[in-house]
Amino acid sequence: MSTIKQISVLIIIGLIMIGIFIFEPFRSEPPTPNVTIGDVDIPTTQGSYCWEGLLSAQCVDKAYTSLFDMASTHKPTVVSPNEKIKIEFKKKPIAGTMKVEQWVDEDNIQKVEVKNGSIVVPKEKGVYVYSVVSDWKQGDGNYAFSVEVK
Repeated sequence: MSTIKQISVLIIIGLIMIGIFIFEPFRSEPPTPNVTIGDVDIPTTQGSYCWEGLLSAQCVDKAYTSLFDMASTHKPTVVSPNEKIKIEFKKKPIAGTMKVEQWVDEDNIQKVEVKNGSIVVPKEKGVYVYSVVSDWKQGDGNYAFSVEVK
């Protein structure tokens, strides 16, 4: 085999290997949500998850003392009363499995209605922490973020 053919074969094999590790089916963790208000990104923190990719499967437990501790890795994003927060995943969860809870404190937790991938923040001023849990065929994941209504 000529040197050019050998190099071509090696390049093709290299590109295939790179592609294998980039493509979504080979992920070893659930997708991270894109959480936004208008054109402002709200940072999220990933919590515990279980995920089964084509090459590996794992459950990862993240150690946080509470949802507030989990969300505290990012400063709350300032929002206006009654604003809509959009929660989107590149790989959509199984329909109806995205659940969102709003936490004011450890004793004040309520489920939040998700409509078309969006939730509405309260009109009352304060800091609110949100928990997002979703399921996919490959597993599940949970995330936290916080906002401050001013």
